Formats: sequence, C-alpha cells, structure tokens
Amino acid sequence: MTVLVDAAAWEWRGARWAHLVSDESYDELHDFARRIGKRRLGFQGDHYDIEAIDRARAIDLGAEVVDSRVLVRRLRAAGLRRRDDKPTWRRLDVAERGATLDPARLRELVPRAGDVLSGLAALDQVAHTSTYLDERELVILFDHMAEPPGEIDGVDLVWSGEPRVDGERSLELFFTR
Repeated sequence: MTVLVDAAAWEWRGARWAHLVSDESYDELHDFARRIGKRRLGFQGDHYDIEAIDRARAIDLGAEVVDSRVLVRRLRAAGLRRRDDKPTWRRLDVAERGATLDPARLRELVPRAGDVLSGLAALDQVAHTSTYLDERELVILFDHMAEPPGEIDGVDLVWSGEPRVDGERSLELFFTR
C-alpha cells in the first residue's frame, strides 16, 4: 500500500486541507478514502482533498506523510497524475430525509438505477438523498445517516469504513451510463 498525504496547508471554508493520493492505483486510493469516511463523489480526478482531522485518520491508518512536491512527483512517476480529467458532477435531484426521489426519472437515464432506488425506498426515507450525473456515471447518494439501518426488507447492510467527522455515514451507488 502506498497512500500519500501532504501537509494540511491550504485554507478553505475555515479549515485546513491536505491532498490524499495513491502512487499505486485509483482503486487503492478509493478504498483508503472510504476507510476514513470520504465520499467517492469527493474524488478530484487524481486525489481527494481532506481536512486536517481526516489527515490524522489517514496517517493513523498508514498513509505516508510527504512534501507536496514529492506527492506530485510520485503521482506523475506512477502515471496517475490527471490535471484535466476531473469529474464534473451535476446535481439532478434532492430529497430531504423523510421524502423520496422519483425512480421514473432515473429509469430514463439508467434503467437499473431507478429499479435500485425503488428497492431502497426505506433507505431513501431515512437519508438525505441526491442524484448526480456526469458524462460517464450516475450516482445516487444516501447521505446524513446518523444511524444507518442494519437491514432493509430482510437484506443485511454492512457498513465499512469510519463515519465522517460529523459522525454520519453516506452510501454512494455508482451506475455507468
């Protein structure tokens, strides 16, 4: 495992931010980011921006602390540096906790996404649910679940990784368009 993190030196929205990358693979990076509670929607094409508290979690889990220049150099050497291939998510719909999204709208874009949303209607009721779209994927985000259900309609839900800093969890479902 070769996950790298630089200093939390960039200030934005009242917090200090660092970069989290892998010089091995994007899959390794996504898995590691999930373990510290980061949403996959936060992926910036070749890195995640993480707050100082998430940086501390990353270091505790074995991320290697490096200088920003070293981080970029190793990312380039691994062939994983992407400057112009960042996701451009557009939010389609939002349903506050207690409301549901319309599966028919999703079926028009990705038929199985609408079917999955219908099957997870109980989860849609306890989460703040949003849908996002880019050129390649549709994402259903079930967010702000302080106590995510352990079961829906007889199906066990196994939650892995740490909750976010706010103690809540998210579930992201990605569908290729």
